[in-house]
Amino acid sequence: MASVLVVDDEDDIRELVRINLELDGHQVTTAASGMEALDRLQDLHPDVVVLDVMMPGMDGWEVLSRIKADSSAALAAVPVLMLTARTDDMDRIRGGIEGAIRYITKPFSLPDLRQEVNHALEGDPEPVKRRKVQHNALEHLARLEKGDGASAPASASARPRLTKLEGAPEAKNPPPRQIRLQLAQVQTLSEKQHELLTAVSTTATVRAAAEQLGVSRSNVYASLRRIARKLGVRTVPELVTIVRQGGLPEDAPS
Repeated sequence: MASVLVVDDEDDIRELVRINLELDGHQVTTAASGMEALDRLQDLHPDVVVLDVMMPGMDGWEVLSRIKADSSAALAAVPVLMLTARTDDMDRIRGGIEGAIRYITKPFSLPDLRQEVNHALEGDPEPVKRRKVQHNALEHLARLEKGDGASAPASASARPRLTKLEGAPEAKNPPPRQIRLQLAQVQTLSEKQHELLTAVSTTATVRAAAEQLGVSRSNVYASLRRIARKLGVRTVPELVTIVRQGGLPEDAPS
């Protein structure tokens, strides 16, 4: 029997997951928000976290980030399974890079979810599983950057394709070629963040930018995510597209 924390803002889903995991003998605690989840984590120290992504206020990404950055090694090593309706390839990649060991999309099979929770409790310790998943996510990102496509789930044919990542099929109505960030926005970035954007704008892939800067791709991706959030850009691929299309102000610091 394991201790499981289920985090979801939808009451029905929380209860459905709780009841089914209790069938396997697990002790299940629930949380309806990101902040409540963090409070529960400190008291509970669960063996597994099942974490929804899209929640009002603090979303699942922020909760995941705080878990993996926690000063307690034991808490940082709790396996996290993301449970979400977001099916985009970049969301799957992001989940892997940021530390989730599984990314499960809604609607989901309850027997499969129960199996995934049990698998999270077995085998290699979480840090080993996490590194394997991060490696696979980075390889997936590299394939997308090269335009090699991705191994899509069986139901992916009904989903929109990526259109804003370099190398992905071009959309029927692509975004304007010149989208420029405001000088005031860019001036809020640190010197290192601006250096990263410059590297991304002058290299063909995130991998090449990472090699130029002498850092890992996961560090580059994490930094780009923080920059995108700071600049109000929706996704990392959109930020990369803007930068490579000449979107940095000419008077921005270099």
